[in-house]
Amino acid sequence: VLTADVTGLTLAGDGLSDCSGTIVHVPGAFPGERAELRVEHASRQHPRAHARLLRLLDPHPARRDPPCPHSDAGAPPRPGACSGCPLQALDEPAQRALKVDLLAREFDLRVDALVASPDAWGYRWSSKRVVTGTIGHVLVGSYARGSHAPARMDDCRTDHPAIAAAARELQAAASALEIAPYDEQTGEGDLRYAWFKTDGAQVLLTLITAARPSRAAALLPAALKLPAGVAWSVQAARGNAVRGDAPTVLRGAPALSVSLAGVRVDVGPLGFLQPNPRVAELAYRDLVADLAGAPHTGDLALDLYAGAGVTTALLRRGFAEVAPCESYPESAERLGVAPESAEAFLERQRAADRRPDLIVANPPRGGMGPAVCALLAEVAAPRLQIMSCSPEALARDLAAVRAAGYALRRVRAYDTLPQTPHVELVAWLDR
Repeated sequence: VLTADVTGLTLAGDGLSDCSGTIVHVPGAFPGERAELRVEHASRQHPRAHARLLRLLDPHPARRDPPCPHSDAGAPPRPGACSGCPLQALDEPAQRALKVDLLAREFDLRVDALVASPDAWGYRWSSKRVVTGTIGHVLVGSYARGSHAPARMDDCRTDHPAIAAAARELQAAASALEIAPYDEQTGEGDLRYAWFKTDGAQVLLTLITAARPSRAAALLPAALKLPAGVAWSVQAARGNAVRGDAPTVLRGAPALSVSLAGVRVDVGPLGFLQPNPRVAELAYRDLVADLAGAPHTGDLALDLYAGAGVTTALLRRGFAEVAPCESYPESAERLGVAPESAEAFLERQRAADRRPDLIVANPPRGGMGPAVCALLAEVAAPRLQIMSCSPEALARDLAAVRAAGYALRRVRAYDTLPQTPHVELVAWLDR
């Protein structure tokens, strides 16, 4: 048992304390607090340990009771609790201050601003749920962090109310129809995940099952009244990947039409939709603008990892030609291009001696990687702007492109997921 000062935060939301050179992870504790801890595990290979919060001796002044009844935020983990919003035991201004400090301390990303979300709750327009429980008692929720233990998410406070209602309906219908939830440990069962998206009014639901045939796919579409469309995808591989094979529309609308930054895009059953569109559109506008906030103009812009096509449409307002690149087939089809990796796309641009005025990139969580960063240096656009959902990946990519001749001018953060440590980031670079 230790008495320790908590001085840092992890991307998972754990507090960090340096105890005589050993970094101790403490779920439920926040920087600035003094607490009594019980060490439960110490690594033999690294100066790292994990502890349970026993008692707060000096709590953070912005502490509050978690608004969500399912959350164990600000307390020791408890069975059945949802660990998805670990910062909600602090008020939102304190959360943002911790995020700014985390970016600077852990990743040397010093932001000029952290743009607040206009909505602290009900902001999530895309929600992937894990189906657990037993036949007759299905849960449409999540896993407790670091485990396959089910966690309840009934009436999730961060989900848009339309999604929360659709998830509640699915849970009741799957239980009544005795749908077998998939068991990650045994590999048995039927319904594995549920992916909800909304345009702010209607809901599109994709059922992800473990195999064909599926009772869930056969019976649930007729039983569900709230979704405007229900689709089906199969994910047979073991692991945590949610997106399965090419979807089949079982009934209703095949896609949602969503407006982002004044651009209307269609989002299909497995297509990407930013969880918090109201904040994401602010980041998208900055991604295609210069340091003064004015939209870039020129002859040619390359749009890497173009996704639903929002940045492609914004760039086309100022450039004579915009070439988008997207590897996911559904999104690429909507952009009117063949699916292609960023590496292959940049190889083609280099071989054709194409000289863009601007390259924008919005890579997935793993970042662009060394090969793409090396090709960016060879294509050598005078301006490069990167949007990232991972500070760790962005820091790696920035180090690579800066070593290849780019100068970092600014980094800005966006509070896309309040109640969590997550932020979206935009970086401006030039040669």
